[in-house]
Amino acid sequence: MRGCFRLAEVAYASAVSLRNARYDRRGPSEVLPIPVVSVGNVTAGGTGKTPFVIEIVERLDRMGFSPAVVSRGYGAGETQQAGGASGLPGADETANDEERLIRRRCRGVITVSNSNRAWAAEVAHRKCGADVIVLDDGFQHRRLGRSLDIVLVDATCPFGFGHMLPRGLLREPVASLRRAQLIALTRCDQASPAEIERIETRIRSIVGDPLLLRCRHGVTSIDYLDDSPMEGGLDGRRAVLFAGLGHPEAFATTVRSLGVDVVAHRWWPDHHRYTLRQIKALLEGDRLPPYDLLLTTEKDAVKLRDIDGIDPRRIGVVKVSIDFEGRGGTILQSVLDEALGRG
Repeated sequence: MRGCFRLAEVAYASAVSLRNARYDRRGPSEVLPIPVVSVGNVTAGGTGKTPFVIEIVERLDRMGFSPAVVSRGYGAGETQQAGGASGLPGADETANDEERLIRRRCRGVITVSNSNRAWAAEVAHRKCGADVIVLDDGFQHRRLGRSLDIVLVDATCPFGFGHMLPRGLLREPVASLRRAQLIALTRCDQASPAEIERIETRIRSIVGDPLLLRCRHGVTSIDYLDDSPMEGGLDGRRAVLFAGLGHPEAFATTVRSLGVDVVAHRWWPDHHRYTLRQIKALLEGDRLPPYDLLLTTEKDAVKLRDIDGIDPRRIGVVKVSIDFEGRGGTILQSVLDEALGRG
């Protein structure tokens, strides 16, 4: 198996190198007349992009812009009109979990998902009135020019085990970080100070003197599926966690940091579509130890609300946002100001 993965990694790495070399020479093939802010990573799996995208959208809104979030649409399962683009040919796009969460958290934001992200960005600008594009998971999408590349590096698994797909988790070589104008270390609360220093030293050895900031996922509240607040304290309460995530262990660590006793968990693949039978098995405690709470993530909650027959007061939703360490929030704002002509 290792031999097969090595061969596949060589083939994948060669294809990525050729593609990157072509874009390095020619630049993007499509450029919009408005700023484009890309939020991405160099590894597969969850790095906390969605809370970071929400943070960017909220900041742009406070700055007076009308941002649109453009995404690829992985794991889509619901058809909706894209950001109010009513009546447009091809504007009825399929919304994935992250897009639906962004819509819920950022009311009124324009969202368009399509495999042709240059087309989606054009629709968001010309038909929906967006004056800034936020390209979700856009670091590898080099066809569309951008004003700012933000790359997230997960402090709990920063460099994809040192190998490219499928042998490791790297989508492209770590040296690609040189293309980024800002690098954000996420989940810094889940790594030791020594490990954070090691990661930053490695990044500096590759990039030189990059703009680096540190952040974490802070829990803002734990509510029920119907958005009503959960009663009582959490410290010492026994919980069963379930989620369909690229990095579920980070979710478990976040919950434990609240003093919750995680007695069991059920993990499904990223973008999993739940069935009523699966949720009923959890609610009935099928092959589970006794527990007080059943907890999941906001991304999973947007799908659970579509399932008829679930009592919304029996499932808790852990809501998180990005918290910056030190001057991280100020650094991010100054970079946005400069990229959008406000600096």
